[in-house]
Amino acid sequence: MNKLLGFLSLGSSVNKVKEGDVKDTAEGTVGPLLGELTLEMKDEDLLKLTKQWKENWSAWNGGWLKDCKESEDYWLGKQYDDTGEERPLQDNILFESLETFLAIVTRKNPEPTVTDPLNTEAGKAFALKVSRNLAYLADFRRLKLKLKKLTRYWALYKLGVFKVIWDLTENEVDYRVLRPQKLILDPNATIEEGEYTGEYIGEYRKASANDLINQFPKKETFIKEQVQGKLDTQLQYIEWWTDEYVCWELNGEILDKAKNPHYNYENTETSTDEFGLEQEGTVAGNNHFILPKKPYVFLSVFNIGKHPIDDTSLLKQNLATQDLINKRLRQIDRNADNINGGWAISGALSGITKAQSAEAVEAWREGGATWIPQGDVNKAVVKMMGAALPTEVYNQLVDARNEVRNNMGVRGSNPQGTMSEKTVRGKIITASQDADRSSLIAEYLEQVTDQVFNWTAQMMSVYYDRPHQAPAMGEQGDNEVSKDDFVHRILISVKEGSLIPKDPLTVRNEAIDLWSAQALDPISLYKALDFPNPEEMAMKLLLWKNNPMALFQNQTQPPMMGQPVGQPAGQMGGPNALNQQAIQAENPPDILSSMPLSPIK
Repeated sequence: MNKLLGFLSLGSSVNKVKEGDVKDTAEGTVGPLLGELTLEMKDEDLLKLTKQWKENWSAWNGGWLKDCKESEDYWLGKQYDDTGEERPLQDNILFESLETFLAIVTRKNPEPTVTDPLNTEAGKAFALKVSRNLAYLADFRRLKLKLKKLTRYWALYKLGVFKVIWDLTENEVDYRVLRPQKLILDPNATIEEGEYTGEYIGEYRKASANDLINQFPKKETFIKEQVQGKLDTQLQYIEWWTDEYVCWELNGEILDKAKNPHYNYENTETSTDEFGLEQEGTVAGNNHFILPKKPYVFLSVFNIGKHPIDDTSLLKQNLATQDLINKRLRQIDRNADNINGGWAISGALSGITKAQSAEAVEAWREGGATWIPQGDVNKAVVKMMGAALPTEVYNQLVDARNEVRNNMGVRGSNPQGTMSEKTVRGKIITASQDADRSSLIAEYLEQVTDQVFNWTAQMMSVYYDRPHQAPAMGEQGDNEVSKDDFVHRILISVKEGSLIPKDPLTVRNEAIDLWSAQALDPISLYKALDFPNPEEMAMKLLLWKNNPMALFQNQTQPPMMGQPVGQPAGQMGGPNALNQQAIQAENPPDILSSMPLSPIK
């Protein structure tokens, strides 16, 4: 139980060299000779190994961390400034574009699809239960909002990271979005379809000294020494993961190590045969995964296979354009001030002093008059006007703004991007081009969500010691899932295209056209129209078509002729009416037979 509290796991390692040490086509040994990490490894040998991992990462990640800081600053509005002003004028198109992009690409909820490859009745029933529980957990854990956060981190830091954990407080699966700066990765690994190819992952974590003592009681003395007995002090330690094992490290001390707790390993069991002889045999554990894995899922898009971090990002590609936008905006602002102009006053021709000139200018600004004692006023006083900037300057500003929006795939989703379109169809086409641009990221997000759902099933197979049930997702007991159910092999994926953004107006128009052609059912229609309760609305439509007064049976209104006061509307008085209602209650109309059917045109 103590190891479970720590979510242990650490595994084998093959250290790779930094880029440039050897060529891609070199043969033979290309790195230091390191042994395989096992539970039997001594702590001092393990510390040597983790030290090498940290050094490899630190030697590479300096440029990446600088890019992270620069992108984050630009998103916040701390951008390049050559004016020296405390609050320089700027137009933060990067922030606007990124947040618009996030709203588009994470608009829809991921839809899990669970199937039984063997197509058995028991397998299909189990797949349905898992599907309902996945849908519930996605809502309960606010997976949609976490996908937004993941995508924002990816855009800013060139990598998005999910960690799947088991929450002991709620006894349920949970998902955490990590800042990638908190990780220690193999600089020569990469991300392939969301899977990290490196042998190890280190994660910097924080906990109070008291929590660490509860988690690692054997290291109580060492932990107390670190905080001088002040147990509320926060300590930062490293959690090292590989596929097979895990360990924790704090200031040159290994706190603990163990096998991956998120996997059911083989067990040796003793059984008695028909002759009463005991035999030992190996029993495989029930798992969703074939092999143990590190509990991390990565979002990586602009990666050419050299490192685990993307080679570029949406923000990085637009930093120079953002600088140009700010520069042109300040030029236009300064020119606008110059156009207001000023006054030039000749002391000899006007006969007034410098101090009197200042009073005169102030009076003119307020609409007052000034007496000029001598000279021609048209020669003594001159209004100085600045020249207007060429229109090309403003046009370049507009073009630069649009170029950032084009790169981010949000131009058609911005009011400025559709101002030139005069027709509704033109605006829809422009917005649909954004959806096509954003679908690239949406497809990667689908793969990330696919892995998150599969990880959720694996956690179910390990930690669901008692049945778990998705609330309000069917009849009682119909959705219960426990670890013992994972004798069935299931396939879990995300419905293809479920996260690809679609223009809501287009979807609604298509649904109405299909409904008009009698080629769409009412539930699908109401879903396309974003009604909150499509099934309820469809049932009300059915009642309206077959028995309109049934919609108002719980409403009270002034009694109709022959209806007692206080009787629900739609129920006429008299025994015949009551008998008719009783007959209807005992023989409710069949939904399919009562639906008005007509051939599809």
